[in-house]
Amino acid sequence: MQLDLLLVVPPGKSHYVVPPIGLGYLATALRKAGCDRVGILDSIKENLDVPRLTDRIKSLAPRIVGFQVFSTDFSSVRACSAIIKKILPDSLIIVGGPHVSARGADSLRDFPNADYGFQGESEIGLPLFARRILEGEDIPFEEIPGLIYHDGVGLKATDRVLVEDLDSLGFPAWDLMPPSSYPDAPQGAFYKNFPIAPIATSRGCPYTCAFCGSPVNMGNRLRFRSLGSVLAEMEFLYEQYGVREFHFIDDMFNASKTRVVEFCRKLGGKDWAISYTFPNGLRLNTLDEESLSWLKRTGAYAFTVGIESGSQRILDSMNKKLTLEMIRDKVGLIAKAGIEPSGFFLIGFPGETKEDMKKTLAFAKSLPLKRAHFSNFLPLPGTEATRKLIESGEITEPKWEELSYSRTPYSPVGITKDELKAFQRRAFLEFHLRPKILLKMLGEIKSLNHLKTIVIRAKDYLFS
Repeated sequence: MQLDLLLVVPPGKSHYVVPPIGLGYLATALRKAGCDRVGILDSIKENLDVPRLTDRIKSLAPRIVGFQVFSTDFSSVRACSAIIKKILPDSLIIVGGPHVSARGADSLRDFPNADYGFQGESEIGLPLFARRILEGEDIPFEEIPGLIYHDGVGLKATDRVLVEDLDSLGFPAWDLMPPSSYPDAPQGAFYKNFPIAPIATSRGCPYTCAFCGSPVNMGNRLRFRSLGSVLAEMEFLYEQYGVREFHFIDDMFNASKTRVVEFCRKLGGKDWAISYTFPNGLRLNTLDEESLSWLKRTGAYAFTVGIESGSQRILDSMNKKLTLEMIRDKVGLIAKAGIEPSGFFLIGFPGETKEDMKKTLAFAKSLPLKRAHFSNFLPLPGTEATRKLIESGEITEPKWEELSYSRTPYSPVGITKDELKAFQRRAFLEFHLRPKILLKMLGEIKSLNHLKTIVIRAKDYLFS
């Protein structure tokens, strides 16, 4: 059967292999609009390089090919779209995702073989576009939210529209990305039970951290799914797909203590043998003993928190709205509740010094963390930090494909990229090679395949 529309995760090096629920939501929206012949092709899961992916696309011959694009996918998507234009000249190519949302109309200059782009949340706009292209409906481009297109004179971009009623989206198209078909390579590297499914209960983040691309993609206004919808999806995944661990990927799951406690109360009433965690992290300042106690009782066993720096000056420069004293207090509360905290740390932020980075490593080692993720700062498109760097002339437009947390596309004045990478290695090894930390980590390895995944991830992190 020929597909009308194929949604694609492009080839690339990813530290984790998980169902692409953003594409799953788009597939559901398309089906609701009558576009039943839709598919998802995940190059990361299927280990496809550019030639093998384009061969697969040629055999499927979709009328529309839609690429999910993160900035690190830049070269991969350019290469794929150039080949597709040659082998399937009648097919249309669409680009969307975080990179396109941040770059706006310029994204069609980034990808000259793409015919159209979508910025922001596309569950409303993409079905309208599909109805126009596939069914010939008279829907003007100007009335399709988030669409980027050529009008014969130049590039145009229509206004974005946020999805206000998240329940109206339904569930992602899980039949196109069954959780059990994915390997044990989750976002946080470690897990307790398997199969695992990512799940989102909200969109948006009200905070304005200078380095973060989330507001560029989903806005600052926080929107929630109803708890009834969340629990219904969990039950569906538990019963139909055998999911036994849930990874909540919200940016702000714990924005409301009342909602967290109510969620746990409802979850506690279910006779499910599950575990869950938060690989994207929880916001520190809103955690307290009561909510942590509820999370622990209902299956939460570990999560990561965004600490970022051990220098108060740098935290303030990042606009984190946290103090070192608050961080220490909240991490202690997490550990006291019997939940194992890990920490996100960011090194090489603009204005940071070698002394600031040493403070970060010392601070990380002083906290009761089981793991620490030391990522290099990335000048992501659309963020406040990147805008200031470009405006000051410190950087020009980055090489987008280098925007991976294991690489060093930028280093602050006074620190070379080699020095920054060397410190990242030092921080990772100095933190994790302590006997207590290392033995705990080795004890959490589930299988030889899981060990292989962790070794490959560590190698890439340390030596790329």
